[in-house]
Order: sequence, then C-alpha cells, then structure tokens
Amino acid sequence: MSTNETTTTRASAQPPPAGGPRRRRRLALVALAVAGLLAAGCGDDDDTDSSGTTASDEPAAEGASTGTDGYCDAALAIETAGEPEIDFESATEEEIAATMKGWAADTLRPLADDLLAAAPDEVEASLDVQSAALDEVAETGDFTAFETPEVVAASETSHAYDLDTCGWQTVAVDAADYSFAGLPDEMDAGVVSFELTNGGTEVHEMVLLRKNDGVSETFDELLALPEEEAMEKVTMVGMAGPVPPGEPAYGVVDLEAGEYMAVCFIPVGTVSFDGPPPEGPPHMMQGMVHQLTVA
Repeated sequence: MSTNETTTTRASAQPPPAGGPRRRRRLALVALAVAGLLAAGCGDDDDTDSSGTTASDEPAAEGASTGTDGYCDAALAIETAGEPEIDFESATEEEIAATMKGWAADTLRPLADDLLAAAPDEVEASLDVQSAALDEVAETGDFTAFETPEVVAASETSHAYDLDTCGWQTVAVDAADYSFAGLPDEMDAGVVSFELTNGGTEVHEMVLLRKNDGVSETFDELLALPEEEAMEKVTMVGMAGPVPPGEPAYGVVDLEAGEYMAVCFIPVGTVSFDGPPPEGPPHMMQGMVHQLTVA
C-alpha cells in the first residue's frame, strides 16, 4: 500500500482527490457527498462507555431500530448505500454527471422515499430539504446541491436525531498531523458513527479498511505491499472526510467482526481543497494509521 502517487484535479466545484488508492478514495468521496449528506450531520452528548464509544440509554443490538418503526433501518440503508461506479481516471465530466444522475435517481431516490415514508414529525422537515437537493442531483448530476447552508443545516439536524433515536454507537475521533486519537483498539460489532474532527493543520480523512477473510498478512505487512496488491486483500467499508483543518465530518458504518485499519490517504502538505494536491507521500506513510478489532 506504499505509494507516492498524486492525482489530477477534479471539477472546481468538487473537493480535489488526494492520494491513493485513488479510484476507491474518489468513489467514496462521491458517496459521502451524496448518500452521507442525505441523512447526516453532527454528534451528540451521550455518556461514554469503557470502549470509548457512546450510545443512547438503550442501544440497539447489531444496529436494530429502537425508535419509530422502520425509520432507523431506512436511515442506515441510505447512510451505507455504497458508491456509484465511476472510473475517474478516464471518465469525462459529462460521463460523471450522467452516472451521478442515474445513481441519485435509481439508487438513492428509492432509499430516500423509504426514509421519508417512515420519518417522524421531528425530522420530516429536515429530510424534505435534503430530498429536494437529491432531486436536483438527479436532474443535473452536480452533487454540490448538498453543500448549501440550508441543506447542511438540515443534514446536521437529521443526523443528530438519528444518533439520539437509533441507538447507534458513536466514536469521537481527533485527526492531527499525523495521527488519530480517540479510536479504540477493540469494538463491538454493530452500527457506529465515527465523528471526526480535524485538529491538525492539513486536510485529513479517516478511511476504514477491513482485512478480507483468509488474509494471513498483518496490517504492517500489507502496508509494505504495492498499493494494487494490498487493496486486493482489504475492503473499504466506510470513511469520514476529507475535511480541512478545524472542520468536522462523520461516517456511519455497520461493523461486522474482523480486523480493521483506519488510515489517511491525503498527501502531506495538503492544507485546503484549492488547486491540485501536492506530490507528498500519503499521511499513512507518516504514521496516520490505527488498527482495531471488532468482535
């Protein structure tokens, strides 16, 4: 997974890609911008347990719904909807927009309809705002519709409601130059929202990789492999960010038992989303890696 590769700049309205694995990271960024923001936002103030995670007073087992019937399942489905199939190395802007239109209409729209149908009164207005933004993406292919102040505020409201209602675990993660703080070494399986805050001076992200079943190499050995070979032995299951210094992000993941590693692929020297990323090594090569076991 060792690499010094950098990537070309994407459309000026989109955050630039940063470091490898390039294709997987770019796809995840698109998914975060669309699916994540549709039912998304900020953390809460629940009590912290001994593993460093937080949850509501009566957490759900393995991500089961605890609030309004069906709502939490629908919220989880759209949070973990995956990503569109786009090869950013070769696709034109028109092809990217066309794929985004189809993904928003064919994949996310049905999930959003399920969510709206199950939405309680407390969150319905916020979801309506985000639903209108989704319609705009389906029409134009431009996911910056989710970046307006109104939509961002609505997403924060709905995500806070999800955390209060659905019994998901939360883990507060502090990203610095170049380390993660707050990630436990062990966690229980189930739904967790990783609440990332960038306290460093550079752009950071947290990409969560799960070692594939049957892989015998340690993560240290995987990190020493060429990127393509290493990525055949792990699966990206979620991410939070990328975000500039001082900003928050989050990622919801339904964790199953296994061995995981959190990494940051952003190149050293990336201080904003302006312009192409620098040609520095990825932050993970500077030690921005954390291993954890889920049981």
